[in-house]
Amino acid sequence: MTAFEPTPQARAAAARATVLAGIARRRTLFADARNAWVLDLIADLLDIAALSFYEEEPTEADGVPDDAWCALVDAEVAAADAPGTGFPAQFGQYITHALDHHPLTTSATLGVTGCDLTDEDTQLAAALDTLHGHLARAATEEVAQALLEALFALHGKRADLAQLARG
Repeated sequence: MTAFEPTPQARAAAARATVLAGIARRRTLFADARNAWVLDLIADLLDIAALSFYEEEPTEADGVPDDAWCALVDAEVAAADAPGTGFPAQFGQYITHALDHHPLTTSATLGVTGCDLTDEDTQLAAALDTLHGHLARAATEEVAQALLEALFALHGKRADLAQLARG
């Protein structure tokens, strides 16, 4: 029997999951009780995904092990149900990008009503798109991880803007 050895891409995906788990844990310090609970859940699910990338051989061609896939889907559902966390509903793309290099997407504009914050949202979306380009061309995984920190700061600002628009 041969021992499973994760590929460099799987190691990168695991590292990205760990970075995002750290971001989620840090955000619990400033979140209300419900969002803090969801952020803890997201962090725990990302830990499961990271461990899975190291320990499980993928069964599909996309390179994502089954347990990692399930954990990422559950984490994205939790984020979608709690937009106040600042984690976008499709944040798993930042992790799987290390494996598949699919183009990163920015969610549509917030469609804010009440006060007009469309210009601010458009600027944040443009900044996200710019950072997506940098992430896609990151020379090292350390640079990619630093870019994730910047991306999620912008996602947090965008979530705050949406909350402000809702009143």
